[in-house]
Amino acid sequence: MEHDAIHAIPQPLRRFLTITEIDDADFRVGAWFRRKFATPPPDVGLHLVAMYRDIAGALHLAGYSHMRPFGDVYLSGGSCSSGDTIRAMDPADRAAIQSAGGVWFLILKYAFARYADDCDAFFGHCGDARALEVATAAGFVSAEHPHLIAHWHKPLPEDSRHALIAKVHALGSF
Repeated sequence: MEHDAIHAIPQPLRRFLTITEIDDADFRVGAWFRRKFATPPPDVGLHLVAMYRDIAGALHLAGYSHMRPFGDVYLSGGSCSSGDTIRAMDPADRAAIQSAGGVWFLILKYAFARYADDCDAFFGHCGDARALEVATAAGFVSAEHPHLIAHWHKPLPEDSRHALIAKVHALGSF
């Protein structure tokens, strides 16, 4: 059952910001993703985008995040935001988004709500200090290994948590 993930976006922001899943990441974020990561976006998994609507009604890509189902967990990665879009925002809109945690924070909260019933935990691999601050604010915690983080949204016994951590850690960077 899908949760009402739209509530992850504070009501005042919904006038100019939305987050949604898209089927074809390459179509919407391919060139942008290649500039950020020097590789095409994944062609599998779930693709979330944050779209900003300017005062004229035009839509601009504000952020992207990839979620990949991996058995009983989801892997979060390939996340980025558009500095160009954020700089071009109405200053009041930009301040409201920042006060709510920022674009990537909102995408993570949306994903946690939307896919909560689909997995036992979310995992990320985070080596950037600023990204780790945002991920931690969104609910991720350290998962026993350098750069590995987990969001435990369901109560799980410790042995189950350790087994999930081991499984994801065995993947290496993702």
